[in-house]
Amino acid sequence: MKKDLKIFIGISFIIPYLMGFAIYYCKLHDISTSIYPLFQMFIPFLGVVALLHKEDKNILKISAIRIYLVTSLILFALSIINIFNPEFSKFSELIILFSAIPMIIALYKMDKNLKKKLALDNPNKKMTLLMCLIFIFIYFLRLFIACILEGETGEFVEIFNINSLKVFISIIIFSLLNIMPYIGEEYGWRAYLAPRLKEIYGFKKSILLTGFIWGIWHLPLNLFYYSDGLLTSQIYSILVQLVFCTFLGIFLTYAYNKTKSIWAPVMIHYLNNNLALLFVTDLSKDIFSGQHYDLKGTLFSIVGSIIFFGIFIFSKYLKDENLWEKSVYEKIKES
Repeated sequence: MKKDLKIFIGISFIIPYLMGFAIYYCKLHDISTSIYPLFQMFIPFLGVVALLHKEDKNILKISAIRIYLVTSLILFALSIINIFNPEFSKFSELIILFSAIPMIIALYKMDKNLKKKLALDNPNKKMTLLMCLIFIFIYFLRLFIACILEGETGEFVEIFNINSLKVFISIIIFSLLNIMPYIGEEYGWRAYLAPRLKEIYGFKKSILLTGFIWGIWHLPLNLFYYSDGLLTSQIYSILVQLVFCTFLGIFLTYAYNKTKSIWAPVMIHYLNNNLALLFVTDLSKDIFSGQHYDLKGTLFSIVGSIIFFGIFIFSKYLKDENLWEKSVYEKIKES
């Protein structure tokens, strides 16, 4: 394995896996764990920044990256403090919201050539919007089929009401202010890892390896956060995560290569995590924690992921390696 891959994977995995002990401890003592998955999303970005800094020391002089690093450090501190005083961790979401404003301004003011080199530009906004709309269509189509199989078509229709519309509008309006965690993940998986693995192993192995790495990166969350703690539920949670990350990753990589922009996968990832709020009556609860995974739901998730996202493997934007975006690491090395 190349040295840069070892560094990235080491940074990306060590902190989340150590953090798994904190999540487990908090669960045992009935302490909120919501800050941990939030902070974990920032870590892949930090792994890429470490690699870029190794090639170009001026990276840390870039305002947007500095803001991201400071925000990450604050969240890291809060994740430790949470073990002893969970009241402070409630500020984590506000910190992300307020940090997003100066970061967006810094990105807007960034030199165009530098922005392109760092894979932070968006040369095709219309195509980015189209990718998001395609994902939304797939999201609701999967939900509709699930309701048909469960004999609950009426529940699907009930989703489309005034309250859900208000929530959907809120999701869109606050997308930019909540975008930092999703940049954190997608900058690692799509801007660096997938194209870097493609450069070494070819596109087929790259997709499988990226999906597996991204999926198993969630392991502490699958064991102690997402699932309800039952062994079978934990196993199903891990299986769903591995398959979903692999096949959603196909679509995200397709979107990245198609738009030549990290913002398409960032926004799709954001929508994937937040559209679930449409089905929540009490928004104060953590809807992702303590879920029960059963065999039926696991099989539907696996089959649905393979069918609806796997089809994009046949796109020329994945099969033709000349249409792949270079990894941000290679762009910096070449400059």
